[in-house]
Amino acid sequence: MTTAEVTSPRPLACSRLSLEADEDLHGTASTVTGYLVLEHGGPWGTKVLRDAPFSDPDGTAVPLGARLSTVLGPLGVTTLLVRRPGARHGIPRRPTVMLVALDGTAAHGARTTVGAVSRLFGWKLPALLDTLRSGVVPDGWEPLETQYLVCTHARRDACCGELGRPLVTALAALEPARTWEVSHVGGHRFAPNTLVLPEGLVYGRLPATRGRELVDAHAGGRLLPDALRGRAGLAPAAQAAEVAVRRAAGEDRAATVTLVDAAEDGTRTSTRWSVGGRAWRAEVETVPGRGAHRPSSCGKEPEAPSPRHVVREVAPE
Repeated sequence: MTTAEVTSPRPLACSRLSLEADEDLHGTASTVTGYLVLEHGGPWGTKVLRDAPFSDPDGTAVPLGARLSTVLGPLGVTTLLVRRPGARHGIPRRPTVMLVALDGTAAHGARTTVGAVSRLFGWKLPALLDTLRSGVVPDGWEPLETQYLVCTHARRDACCGELGRPLVTALAALEPARTWEVSHVGGHRFAPNTLVLPEGLVYGRLPATRGRELVDAHAGGRLLPDALRGRAGLAPAAQAAEVAVRRAAGEDRAATVTLVDAAEDGTRTSTRWSVGGRAWRAEVETVPGRGAHRPSSCGKEPEAPSPRHVVREVAPE
């Protein structure tokens, strides 16, 4: 992979400035406890729960964004909107809904369809998430197979639309039934960003030329550690630790590496892992970002770089 494949030609593009500053990918995924994903062709606006129009098939407006924000926000669950590449604006007559519950390195997902988005008002979402976390697929749902969600949310950040669309086009040609454009997943400066569900794995700076590699890896129960921003169910320091452990152990199988425990002490995070039944440890220090002030998103004012999660030690026990 060359940096030219994931670099915007715009001199002040946030993704370009991040690359030029050699900002590390690892440990940068937004930490969440789960996702609610709703099919919606757009327009999405800048902030989807505030700006996207929700309505039933008869045209009745539905204040769904405010409802989801109120119910799911306090739970740490992020709502995302998705659409098929090239989809028309509006909500399909039977939109797909996906629900994912994350707990450390464990993830459970389910999907269904609804005849009207107002149906979501009757759902007890916290209870559905608890059911999923227990490993049970709720009644009326089916297990969620691997899905590829590429951020193309240009209204939120130009880099996502510019760099995300070539990747989503490549993935759609390979896995049309599993590929979606998705609203903002965080980290515009690492565009193109790809969220793989149900695992909650967030990849960054993944060019279209690596689409086949990503699909083949996940089809074989593996992942791509070099492009992994992090696992969304983990705190950033633990995300960085997982990548370091995988690299040191030479392990890219998704299910073989699990977090045993993590303890924070000031700026230090000590983690212990099981890698194929063998114990590993990784020590991570969170330090200030390096380099000049720069925008974290296109059009924003420059600000201090985000903290870095530096792996100080990684070894088997």
